[in-house]
Amino acid sequence: MVSPCPHAPKCPPPVCLPPSLRLTATPSAGPRPSPDKPAGNGSGDKSNLPGYETRTGSIDAFAGSMSGAAQGVNLVKERTPRFEGWNLVPLAGVPLVGRMFVGRYNTISDTWRDSAGILRGVLDKDSEKVTRAAQNYRNAERPG
Repeated sequence: MVSPCPHAPKCPPPVCLPPSLRLTATPSAGPRPSPDKPAGNGSGDKSNLPGYETRTGSIDAFAGSMSGAAQGVNLVKERTPRFEGWNLVPLAGVPLVGRMFVGRYNTISDTWRDSAGILRGVLDKDSEKVTRAAQNYRNAERPG
């Protein structure tokens, strides 16, 4: 159940908007920065301008987290074990049936490496896109 919005004009459902996102009752007055705090300067500061707020520092931090995750996935991909000739020595006493599982294990390992490579690529590309989005917000907030 949604409670009625006490604001004028009404906020769109399902919730009331924060004061910084609500339109004022007199939109003809135009945006006025607060006298005690300058308008947004691209660093993620709040301003009293109508529209949306951005915190470019948070956006950049998220992009950095994505990039770090991509590096971690790549590291795991590179360290994924695979049975080769030199590391089959411990299986010398294992019957031939047991060695068939080595092929299955290698297939799973190869699938993981391929999937991790795809995930790393996606994280890298998306972190670049998020970084560009933060830069676009900074450019939009610059006066002039």
